[in-house]
Amino acid sequence: MVMNFWQAQREAKSKTAIYIGLFIILTLIASALAEWAMRVFAWDSYGDPEIPYVGFGFLGITFLVAGFNYMNYTQSGGSYVAESLGAKLVDPNVHSPKERQLMNIVQEISLATSLPVPPVYILEAQEINAFAAGTSPDNAAITVTRGCLNLLNRDELQGVLAHEFGHIYHRDMTIGMRVAAMIMGFFFVTYIGLRLLQGAAFSRSDDEERRGGNPIAIVALIFLIAGSVTWFFGSILQAMVSRQREYLADASSVQYTRNPAGIANALRKIAYSQISDMPRNGQPFAHLYFNEHSSFWSRIFASHPPIEDRIAAIEGGKYDMKEDPFFNKRPPQPPQL
Repeated sequence: MVMNFWQAQREAKSKTAIYIGLFIILTLIASALAEWAMRVFAWDSYGDPEIPYVGFGFLGITFLVAGFNYMNYTQSGGSYVAESLGAKLVDPNVHSPKERQLMNIVQEISLATSLPVPPVYILEAQEINAFAAGTSPDNAAITVTRGCLNLLNRDELQGVLAHEFGHIYHRDMTIGMRVAAMIMGFFFVTYIGLRLLQGAAFSRSDDEERRGGNPIAIVALIFLIAGSVTWFFGSILQAMVSRQREYLADASSVQYTRNPAGIANALRKIAYSQISDMPRNGQPFAHLYFNEHSSFWSRIFASHPPIEDRIAAIEGGKYDMKEDPFFNKRPPQPPQL
């Protein structure tokens, strides 16, 4: 039986849940191994305490830093991200034909999804790109490049915007920011380990030389190794989570527009385009928008799946609508401009 977009969405959500679960398991395993290493390699000075201080320390630092960073993320809405890249807000009453068409499509999809109409920004870049930012439908914003308006026809632009609404509807941005906060926690553990190791190198006493170990140096080394390993594998998991949310947003685009060709043809134009002029100051937010990767390692850490895989999923029937009971109930279309 051909899989429809409802099944595709369930599949993407279940895979996301698995990857998030692996995040938690990775953190707990690293914490347990850190405690075990401390008891094995620093037995003389650490002993066998009832409370796993090093393990709890690893967990505490990771989750405290993650929580702090997530609170900072939630205070910055989508408009902040758009304006940080230099994008300009589109007046809802604009009269320019291209921008009027953009606002019509946004209002149409907002009606179809029962989501608030988000602020819409235009970024003066010629490549075809778009992204949604924010932590909830109430503070989300959508940004499209000038290349989107100039190079995509109405159906393709509708497919791209419906994809971004999919991110907003499924709160992908919130999931992404939580995962990013965890990655920052792993990185901070690594940083603490490095600083402790530098300090221990200057504080090693003759007594510790005779005993054959400096407990601070051992803790530092354990934190450095555990933090680096969790950061590396956590970054891979982060990319895997992000890629599943992209498939979910593609399925949502098909659901909202009932037109697989729109998003598929837009992706094809992105694949053929040679233009790459997104702002350099946008690197902290690069995971939000499309950025093609060709090398093996860059694809492992890529936040978006390969374009050919996404087109294959759309055109290969993964998001087929034949079994959708609402297939013939297209959302109201605004007048063509």
